[in-house]
Amino acid sequence: MQLAEQDLIFGGLNVEQRQAVEHVSGPVLILAGAGSGKTRALTHRIAYLISKGVPPWQILAVTFTNKAAKEMKERVQNLLHITEGTDLPSPAWNQGGGRGVGGEGSAGKLPAMGTFHSICVRILRRDIERIGRDRSFVIYDSDDQEKMLKNVLKEMHVEEAEWKPRAALGAIGRFKSEGLMPREAMMQATTDRMQTIAKVYVRYQAALREANAVDFDDLILETVRLFTECPDVLDRYQETWRYIHVDEYQDTNHAQYVLISLLAQKYRNVCVIGDPDQSIYGFRGADIRNILQFEKEYKDAIRIKLEQNYRSTQPILSAADKVISANPNRPEKKMWTDRKDGAQIIVHEVRDERREAEEVIKAIQTHQKAGMPLREQVILYRTHAQSRLFEEACMRAGIPYRILGGVKFYARKEVKDVLAYLFAILNPYDTVSLLRVINIPSRKIGDTTMSKIQSYASTEHKSLWDSLTEVDRIETLDQGVRERLSNFTMLIERYRMMSKKMVASDLTEKLLEEIKMEKWITEGSEESEGADRWLNVKELITVMHKYDQLDPETSLMSFLEEVALVSEVDKLSEGYKDALTLMTLHLCKGLEFEHVMIVGCEEGLFPHANSMFDKAQLEEERRIMYVGMTRARSHLHLLCAQNRYMWGEGKSNPPSRFLEDIPEEVIERRSDDMLSAFAWASGNAEQKMRGGKLEPFRQQEIDIEFNQDLDFSKDEPDVGSRVEHPTFGQGTISTKRGDVVEIKFDNGQKKTFALSIAPIKII
Repeated sequence: MQLAEQDLIFGGLNVEQRQAVEHVSGPVLILAGAGSGKTRALTHRIAYLISKGVPPWQILAVTFTNKAAKEMKERVQNLLHITEGTDLPSPAWNQGGGRGVGGEGSAGKLPAMGTFHSICVRILRRDIERIGRDRSFVIYDSDDQEKMLKNVLKEMHVEEAEWKPRAALGAIGRFKSEGLMPREAMMQATTDRMQTIAKVYVRYQAALREANAVDFDDLILETVRLFTECPDVLDRYQETWRYIHVDEYQDTNHAQYVLISLLAQKYRNVCVIGDPDQSIYGFRGADIRNILQFEKEYKDAIRIKLEQNYRSTQPILSAADKVISANPNRPEKKMWTDRKDGAQIIVHEVRDERREAEEVIKAIQTHQKAGMPLREQVILYRTHAQSRLFEEACMRAGIPYRILGGVKFYARKEVKDVLAYLFAILNPYDTVSLLRVINIPSRKIGDTTMSKIQSYASTEHKSLWDSLTEVDRIETLDQGVRERLSNFTMLIERYRMMSKKMVASDLTEKLLEEIKMEKWITEGSEESEGADRWLNVKELITVMHKYDQLDPETSLMSFLEEVALVSEVDKLSEGYKDALTLMTLHLCKGLEFEHVMIVGCEEGLFPHANSMFDKAQLEEERRIMYVGMTRARSHLHLLCAQNRYMWGEGKSNPPSRFLEDIPEEVIERRSDDMLSAFAWASGNAEQKMRGGKLEPFRQQEIDIEFNQDLDFSKDEPDVGSRVEHPTFGQGTISTKRGDVVEIKFDNGQKKTFALSIAPIKII
């Protein structure tokens, strides 16, 4: 190795990173804590192998995202000043000859780097014919899968009440992530319901074969089958990839584990890098045992710990380490940094969820005024439904924001479905809303039926609603369909009458119960996704409670006006380059920000209520908190509420047990109620003296009449109040219904706004 090349490869590496780079023979486990430079260690290790004379085509690096693979390629290229060539040496794949798969004359100047799926698809394009498949197969996306599975369920006479397509796909995906072929799934099915889905799995796989198609899970499963059934093919790939690297090993599922084990069997030069403390994707099939038991499988493995953190300050690391240390059976490591000084972690107990949103916005604006861009700040929450309050708070303050990896609250499908029902009840001639909900939940009213109704409406020059009320006159419809359509119109008409006597929240809850919306939403999705979607609906009902004090007819109208206005105000935030980020904690892994705010740190919310009586799930909740805390570079703000009105219910839960674990010396405590703050701190000490533990999830109903979003203080603007809007200037409130006001501006314009979201100031 040339001296200059050596400086490039080893320059800037700490002792442990250098050890990870140089130890290239045999199995290696690199425990890389958050922000410890694991990508740097991995790419320098690959560059070191090439500089030592290992042909690039003998090196494989598997990542979880295309972004990570691209970054790795660029870093290796920069280190060794090489050109990319081809990623995998595909020109030689279909020609035979040469050594291994690529051959010495391969055009590839870089190692094979890519995701599990991209590596497997290239293997299958060459060799899938060895297991009786056609190499011209197509890859089905989720929409294609769902359409195929719908046909399979229909063909097998499986009722939607038992298995809906999305839920069935989720179950089949879990079989595949466990590496179970259809026959094995049949053998393991112990209940009638699981036996049904195992049979559906058998037929679904047959349908994929008939269509010469595979889904994403099949890419890995079929590669494993290829290697298992064709030892000579496996041997060829083992000879090709003699040095194997796997990034984020804690996120691998069983099928991915088997794939790597097979490839590494011969030469055993396998390097896995990851952090068990950041294993938070159990719901997707990730198996933390893969990394925890690596040293049991490879008893001669070398363990290297990367504990120096290059991201966060020491107070943040000390707090995160203390939180995660409560999890048992984890490899011991302690993160440290040269950034010894840093701001204290703010642990803030607020009165309620409205105050939580206000304090978050205040903190954001304080940092922004000090020169910190919005893009360097993030609000993290445990569930998607929590975003609604922060979205509205951003709108009030005129702060541009983006929802990362998610859809803005009022644009979510389940929210739009419920709103469409309410718009149709308010105005049955709203054709768009009628069309959206006429078959939600399923009433077996399909496209054929709707085309017949449309034909009748065109011929008779009638609206959709009038046509639906006259279905007995549409001769092309059979009696069963007429009855289902009549039941739908009677439902809408009945709730139209009820809307004159019931406020929006009560009306909606009764409607959703009657049409069994919760069952439709939760059973139509994977378990965790369905639960989150239903919580979004319950959060929508929370918004409606703001209008409970109005008369019923005004209540529904005012609520729907607010919803329409949210969309308009939201458009004002579009186009900003510098924007605040909002996201769930699950989505933040791999990212970092100067200022991180984790909200909703209460028992039952975070840790989530579903984890309270499941040891493994509770440990994963703790890892989720650890991941969230270690996203922060300089400032970490944790908030909990004494009372929270959410998902249509009032709760009063104690602060999260995770807050209890943070050392007092790194905390700055704040509270809306000073007495509560002192009681919390002293109660914690007294509890430790008794040797007791924080009680698991307990919820107490609180007597609350309306959502805390409404503030009936003396500062609430009323008719006649002079106000100012940043876009339209100054004006006077001319009318007010609940939260909705009409303002006559001095320039002659009249505009309607929802006070809860509009950036209006009293002057």
